[in-house]
Amino acid sequence: MENKKGLQTILEEINKIIQDQNIGIGEKIPSERYLKERLNVSRQSVREALRALELIGVIYVKRGEGTYLANIDSHQLYTLIAKYLLRTDKQYEELIELMHMIDYYYEHKFDGMQTVESGDNQVVQRIYKLLKKYADGYEH
Repeated sequence: MENKKGLQTILEEINKIIQDQNIGIGEKIPSERYLKERLNVSRQSVREALRALELIGVIYVKRGEGTYLANIDSHQLYTLIAKYLLRTDKQYEELIELMHMIDYYYEHKFDGMQTVESGDNQVVQRIYKLLKKYADGYEH
């Protein structure tokens, strides 16, 4: 790998390492030193990337112990994003309408026997939860 890399490239490489090593939520990710050597970048570049990941809730740091993969679904960043994403009551209503469309689809596809939450489509569940977090974060 070349010496000069942008933040986006480093973030993608860290994600690849997390995937390749099958690191799960709550598990420790490799050290700064390991990432520096593996990615052939400066320690400062690794720190910048890790700070960005911590800010968006992908990782969390336990001082003196290490850095761990977080459960991003529970991060408060969604509420902050909602404040910028949903700026009008109309946008909020459109988001709620989309959620109702998903609910309606499940109700009719499964004859009322299944909801988004009880279904096995994890992608739809995550999108639905994200929409709900955005809706909950909207201040009327």
